[in-house]
Parts: sequence; C-alpha cells; structure tokens
Amino acid sequence: MHVKIYELVFILILGLLLGSNDSKKKRLCYIVICSFVFVFIGSMRSPEWMEMQYGIDTMAYNEMYARAQDMSWSEIWFDFKLRYFVGNGDFDIGYTALSKLIGYITDEYCFFSMLADLIFFIPLGIMLYRYSTSMKQLMFAFVFYIALIQMYLIGGARQMFAIGFDIMALLALFDKKTIRALIFLLLGIPFHFSSLLFLLPMIMIWADIKPRFLKTLHVLFLLLIPVSLLMPNQVILFLAGLSGVDKYSHYGSQVIQGGAVTYIILIELLSIFCAVAIKRKDLSDDEVLRKFYTMVPFFTFFAPLIRSNGSMDRITLYFYLYIVILIPYALDCMFKKSERGPAYAFTIGALVLLIVLNDQFIYYFFWQR
Repeated sequence: MHVKIYELVFILILGLLLGSNDSKKKRLCYIVICSFVFVFIGSMRSPEWMEMQYGIDTMAYNEMYARAQDMSWSEIWFDFKLRYFVGNGDFDIGYTALSKLIGYITDEYCFFSMLADLIFFIPLGIMLYRYSTSMKQLMFAFVFYIALIQMYLIGGARQMFAIGFDIMALLALFDKKTIRALIFLLLGIPFHFSSLLFLLPMIMIWADIKPRFLKTLHVLFLLLIPVSLLMPNQVILFLAGLSGVDKYSHYGSQVIQGGAVTYIILIELLSIFCAVAIKRKDLSDDEVLRKFYTMVPFFTFFAPLIRSNGSMDRITLYFYLYIVILIPYALDCMFKKSERGPAYAFTIGALVLLIVLNDQFIYYFFWQR
C-alpha cells in the first residue's frame, strides 16, 4: 500500500484538529501520537519488501540480528578489537553487540527494530517539543520527515541508532552538559562510524561560534558546491580514509552516475533560503537558532555527494535532519506574524505535492509478505 498517503492524511487532519486551539499540551499530544505511528510503521515493515524496493539493507540487518544470536561474546569482543584497534573490521560492532543482548529477550527482529525507532523518535520528539512554538511548525516537521527522511531511515536501523544518539548529544550540549554530550556521541559511533562527523557541528556549538563566522562559513560552503558536485569521489575517498573502513572507499571508486538531481537542488535551495531568511541579527538575538544554524553549512557541502553514490545521502542526513527546526525558524524570521499562516500552508503544500508526485513507497507489514 502507499503508506505515505495514509500518513499524510492522518498527520494533517490531526494537526488541524489539535491546532484549532493551539497549546503546549496539545503539541505534546500531537508529537506523541505521530511518533507512535512512525515507530509502528518503521518496526512492522516487511524485510522482504524492503529488499525488493530499496536494496538489501533491512534484509541484511535481519540476517545480522539472527547471526548475532549464534555468536559468543568472545567473538564479538574479537570483532570489536579488529574494528577499532586494527581497523580491518567490516562493520561497527555496536549493532551486533546490542543484537546479541536483545536476543536474550526475543528472536523477533521487529522488536529490535522497534528499539531503533524509539531511540530515534524519543529524542527527536523531545527536540520538537522544546523548540517548536506552534502546531503548524510540527506539521511541517512531520511532513518533511515523510517527504525526505523516512525513506532513508526505514531501512537503515544502524543509522537510526547513531542519529538518535547524536540528537541526544545535541540536546545535552544545548543544556551545557558537555560530558554527557560526548558520551552520547560515543554511544552512536559503534553503530555507524560516520556519526563521528557530527563532532564537527558539536565543536562549533560548544565553542559558541559567532554569527559572522557562521554566515561566512555558510557562504564559503555554498561556493564549494561545485567541488562536491564535480569531485564527489575525491571527497568520499577522503572521508573513507578518515573512517578507517576500507569498504567505504568503494563508494568513492564508482563511476559517477549524475543522479539525484532533484534531491540536490532541493537541499541547496533550502540552504539558500536559510541564508536569505535568517539574518546575522537573528542569529545574534536567538542562541537556539544560532546553534541549529551550525548544521546548514555541512548539509550544503555534503548533499551533492549523492551524485556519486546513493548511500552518501546518509552522511547529509546527520545535518539536514535539523531542517525540521530550521525552516520554521527561517519562515518566522522572513514573514510577519500575519503572513506566517499562508507561508506555512504554501511550504507544507509544496512538500505534500512532492510526496504525491514521487510516491513509489509501496509498503507491506511483516505479516503480509
């Protein structure tokens, strides 16, 4: 079934109903209900369907979960040393270790998958609750998730763990809990080593980079778009060298396909919109906005890497995820209070149209296939 259409109808109607008399309590209710729906859909998907539609990731994770139950802890410890001390391991070992641990409770992969979804959606929900001020902002956030995030995370449990821990690290850093933030970051790395890239904006947030530098960096990365667009393989190989995982080098050794043009254009247009709408004064006046804006230069530069390999969208995801917060801030900066309603309606409508026109997201529950 075309699950995205059902999701859209549900979150839009629920948002309109609860938003008729907007309040913090109703926004919390909306976040909890929508997150529950996304967790259910994510964890109850059919691995066989995912193999047919989006490659073998989910099927492979299912098999990894089953294989972990047959491994001993000494084997897992050996793989840990091989990966992090020798640098020859194929996968980050956190997923295997947690699979083994949860396997003592249940053999069903869907319950393990549910844990991955919860580790992502609980911190995401906390972030949205803390830093949203209206129901229309939340409606935008969830429509954006359906349009540009769900497809990548629904089949990639390892990165859901990593991004969930990164959001926790960011929230801890916002609370000025630096040690806690580093602990959460370190917890994410054994699930997906690429999450180490999130250390870059965390350092900038911790150092409280000034608005002038942030704006300058954003402009610089906009100017560097031709570099990541025309030489994506070289950038990928550089990142692979930093990761210490040989298999990642394969991503930068392929023939450039020239695909994902719509995705690249959309991300870069959103980046330019943030540059235009959010002024230096806005960054000076709003500390929270300044911290979230730190993500913009990074997704600006990394987005074109998908031109070489589709898996590179997962690197960009560490940063462009925060568009769910940034665009509402940008709309509020650009438009007067009386103009914001139509602006949000137009923005959400554009995302809905994008979903409807590009919906090839055929979904089956695990008991259907």
